[in-house]
Amino acid sequence: MTTPPLLIPRHRQGDPSCGACPFPGAPRCGAPATWHVFWRMTPSVDFSLVCELHMSWVQSQFVYIDRHPATVTCDMPGTGWQIANPSFCVIPPIEADRE
Repeated sequence: MTTPPLLIPRHRQGDPSCGACPFPGAPRCGAPATWHVFWRMTPSVDFSLVCELHMSWVQSQFVYIDRHPATVTCDMPGTGWQIANPSFCVIPPIEADRE
């Protein structure tokens, strides 16, 4: 498996945008994200949000586990990856909501 491309992490804010960075020190793309990419499960879980242009680049250069269209949910704190066909992101219920 190849190493994921350089993607600049940022705080999740519910505004999915592309985190692709062409080289160290360059600013991240920042275009609206169209894809949510699941890179690996171990040793640490890695996910990325990328635009259509950078998804083409990712597909030609890297190996990833899964992807699905990016939504606002994908960029929310605490989001989980629901494995399905197709996969999607979910916000798990808060313990207090179950009472």
